[in-house]
Amino acid sequence: MISSLINELKTLPNMITSIRFVLAPFLIYFAYTKELMLFSILFYICGISDYIDGPIARRYNMTSELGSFLDNVADELLLLSGLVFIYLLKSEILIDNILAFAVFLSLYMIERILFIVLHKGKPRLHLYSGKTFVRAFYILLPVMFYVSNYGVYLYLILSLGAITLIEQSIIYLKYKEIDVEMKSLINPKYNPLSYIYKLPI
Repeated sequence: MISSLINELKTLPNMITSIRFVLAPFLIYFAYTKELMLFSILFYICGISDYIDGPIARRYNMTSELGSFLDNVADELLLLSGLVFIYLLKSEILIDNILAFAVFLSLYMIERILFIVLHKGKPRLHLYSGKTFVRAFYILLPVMFYVSNYGVYLYLILSLGAITLIEQSIIYLKYKEIDVEMKSLINPKYNPLSYIYKLPI
């Protein structure tokens, strides 16, 4: 079983996903030392890894439960580390918008509690709203550190995050059995995030 797990970790998509785990401590270090350019480069590499690991896995029939798990954990690691990055690189963003962050973290805690209590940590969803939020996070977070008027970027990220946390919470409450292929609570035809998700960005 251990050898099987190791072999699965060695697949190309999972190795690409693992880039985020490897780079996370370097991101914290460069944020701490205020090396914004190096931080931004590594952060965008993490974003690229998130963008390409799934399509590669599907293209070459390498999708797996482990891969899905690693992808989710890697994203959550960097999303939560985002608070550390903001505090170290531009603390006024966190201080001046503490209420917005408190609301976001409250939604996150509620969603995690429902996920664990009602569904025992399975299955891990890949909703249009979630992927749109993560893409916005990877693209816009470094931008906030370069501009003075960061509000529009911050609240776009937090709003998209709130949408996916609320949608996932509703799914956990509504369904006892969840289809892992579910992408949205509503018909994708009427979901604008499904079209944003399909954009080549």
